[in-house]
Amino acid sequence: QPLIKMRGSINNLLATIVFIVCISKDDSNILFHPAHGFSQLASTSSSSSSCKPTSSLAGRGRQRFNNRLMSPMMRSPSIHPRQSHWALPNFEISQVAVADDDVAKLTEQEIDESMDYLSQLIKHQLETASSSSDPPTVVDSPTDDDSVEKEEETATEENNMIAYQLAKNRFIDLTTTLKGEQLLENLFLHPNNSITTDNIRLIQLAITSLQSLLIYGMQVGVKGSEESQKKMVRHLFRRGDDILPKEDDDNVLGTASLFPEDWNSDSIRRLKFYRDVRLGKLVLAKLLCKRTAQGAFDLLVDMGCWKRHEDTALLRSGFPVRFLESEETAAEEAEGDGHDPDGILGIRRDLRHHKVYTIDGASTLDIDDGISVEVLNEDGTEDTSGSRGPRHRYWIHIADVDRWAPRGSKLLEVAERRGTSLYLPAMTLCMFPPIMSSGAMSLASWEDRCALSLGVELKPDGSIDPSSIIVTPSLVHVDYRLTYDQVDEMLDEGVGYTEEWQIGAMLAAATRRREHRVGKGSTEGMVPFPIPNGMVTASYNEDSNEYDVSLKIETSHNSGSNMTTAGSKEGAFDPHYDPYCSPISSSQLIVTEMMILAGEAIGKWQQLQPMQNDNDLDGCVQLPNELELPFRRQPAPDFKSRQSEASQMDFLFSMNKRYPHAWYARRFFNKVKVSEEPGPHFGMGLDCYVQWSSPIRRITDLQVHSAMKRYLRRKCVNGMLQKGLPIPSELSSMDLGYDISKIQQTTNTMNAVDPIDYKSGLGMIFAARPIQSSSSNYWKFEYIRKLVDKSDEEVMFESIVLGCVNRDRFQYAIYVYELGLEHRYLSESGKLEEGRKLWLKVSSVNPRMELLTFSLASRSGGMHAQQLSAPAA
Repeated sequence: QPLIKMRGSINNLLATIVFIVCISKDDSNILFHPAHGFSQLASTSSSSSSCKPTSSLAGRGRQRFNNRLMSPMMRSPSIHPRQSHWALPNFEISQVAVADDDVAKLTEQEIDESMDYLSQLIKHQLETASSSSDPPTVVDSPTDDDSVEKEEETATEENNMIAYQLAKNRFIDLTTTLKGEQLLENLFLHPNNSITTDNIRLIQLAITSLQSLLIYGMQVGVKGSEESQKKMVRHLFRRGDDILPKEDDDNVLGTASLFPEDWNSDSIRRLKFYRDVRLGKLVLAKLLCKRTAQGAFDLLVDMGCWKRHEDTALLRSGFPVRFLESEETAAEEAEGDGHDPDGILGIRRDLRHHKVYTIDGASTLDIDDGISVEVLNEDGTEDTSGSRGPRHRYWIHIADVDRWAPRGSKLLEVAERRGTSLYLPAMTLCMFPPIMSSGAMSLASWEDRCALSLGVELKPDGSIDPSSIIVTPSLVHVDYRLTYDQVDEMLDEGVGYTEEWQIGAMLAAATRRREHRVGKGSTEGMVPFPIPNGMVTASYNEDSNEYDVSLKIETSHNSGSNMTTAGSKEGAFDPHYDPYCSPISSSQLIVTEMMILAGEAIGKWQQLQPMQNDNDLDGCVQLPNELELPFRRQPAPDFKSRQSEASQMDFLFSMNKRYPHAWYARRFFNKVKVSEEPGPHFGMGLDCYVQWSSPIRRITDLQVHSAMKRYLRRKCVNGMLQKGLPIPSELSSMDLGYDISKIQQTTNTMNAVDPIDYKSGLGMIFAARPIQSSSSNYWKFEYIRKLVDKSDEEVMFESIVLGCVNRDRFQYAIYVYELGLEHRYLSESGKLEEGRKLWLKVSSVNPRMELLTFSLASRSGGMHAQQLSAPAA
């Protein structure tokens, strides 16, 4: 029947049969009408090497047409096994408002017309982008004043305006730039041309097809099996997402359910979770582009809605790339909110007399920690431990984010949607809108700021005196906003021991703490010479219209005993000097140890607090008051059952093969687990540890703040109830975590309000790690690609063999000094010994696919080859 109804020549008929065979081989679930779909496709084609279509196939030749049909690039990968229906599975019919009384199925002709409509819009954009050297023009949203300037609008303008309004906000988080998002919306607004349709359902399908094309383009560079790809987006799954619309055997081409009336963050999340790309493939087929993820990516770049360096890993992850208008409004409202439960109860302590320092990177704006030193006995009398000299209490002040984003607030929902701040080479995505993260929340200098402060004293051996721990909401005033380099300079010049003696005192305390932890078996002691890592940054240069990529190599933990201690010793060259790694930083040691100190002190403090699990104490009404915290625990390595491996690790260390030893030692580290019960953390050398020092950047840290502050408030309220004092009317049940509306009824059971779930938000936190890894690899490889492109000779790097990964394939882990890069290398000369130094040249590099291969260089070279010899292992 379909064959009889077809029009056209015998050539087109034969070509259609070939096309159906090709499609059915891999895409058995794709429904493509041969009479309508393919005949229309044949009327607008282009070269298979370009995504920019020409007007007609006439005169192109049957041979070229058949070659394109037989090309393997026309075949598509297998479809997600759960997506055997045509309609996008993330939309339900109940969500949709349609013009007709019934939810009518889209006909094959409507689908074909919709694809024609979208392809014409894309062609128009391609012509506009190719004919202009300027960035694509972004049209602002039309206003009512614009519409009244003309007495009558043409039908074309009206239809295009309807299409634009339907597309508005449908491409949020489908591109990394606001300009790209606006360009996609403006694609449907062309008042000066005749590309129009008055069929709303065709416009809706075109918008959905464009979304599918964007999802397809995001898959470029994705590796692994279907199962591994599912794991990459499993954090986007929510309960109920597995309920898919049922198939209709008569017509599964979709309905208006393809286009939900309400488009929100959940719609975006489901779109990226299911990764339905079938409509996107149809768009590519209509434009005669390669039906691959790379073809979709290239088309979107040519259109101008994506950049050449678009972060597809970020887009795939579902991490929000910008703040919505409603989220910005929530931040503005929070900034003006004067509600402070801790101030109402009088438990916010005034610590503005402390000299508070913040130490961060030069570009850091969201400053969430400060430190100060308090002298307790200036006369040098003997303290409780029996030692003489001034007693110091070390204060760690953490930004009180809960003051601005309390439980149940809209601003907290903004943070929960992200889970963490994301620091990428080319951009930073904050957990809170900048007006808060860099404003009221941040511990800015010369400003009074709310904080949650911890005070603690140390014993002579560097351990914590548990009886000295103080935890309190506070008000602080930051005196000095310092960078790491400034603090190092102050210490080198002696200022940190005289005028700013507090910095020297903190360095002395940090040194004692490091020695204490190393003595308890911390990572710094087990691996004293960690492998450095290259930290890459990419900044856009408007003059060159390109990105400037820079690389800085730093150690994973600044142990104070790495290879950068000195370049020479008594005139002799130090064989362990690493010229590429940044030098030791005393300021980094101060900040690292003080934050670790804060984590251990909070864990010890929690264990000392009285817990009350009932609502009655000696006949007096009380709020139940317990404090559960997420303790991070890591078991010690099991050396006994792995004696041969342990012996190999000891051998590497005894042979002074430092980087191979650090690489080999990793296999002994156990995973960190979170538990409500305190326990040791081997990697840190601590008896207990709670992470809470970055509430502006991590949702779990903010949750710990909320739990601690609720505990302190309930403790204060219970004291007031014992004295017969009324609870301040300004307090709410959400402030305390319990329903206090009937608190005077002693027989009433206290109901918990909004209990804190420390597991919420972990999905996005875990997803952030592969995003950061993928983005870092991309820009590192782009850095290498630029070096290769600029050089007329082979590009070579020094490297060291860390160890064998696969003996059968002679595959080894190597470390490239100049790049701070660990990589895999297939040996061309057979077996290699750990610690052997090699000069390798770049054979090939593809940043988008994250591919980099090395081969043996013909001679020594590299950036520092003339000045320095290769470092020893």
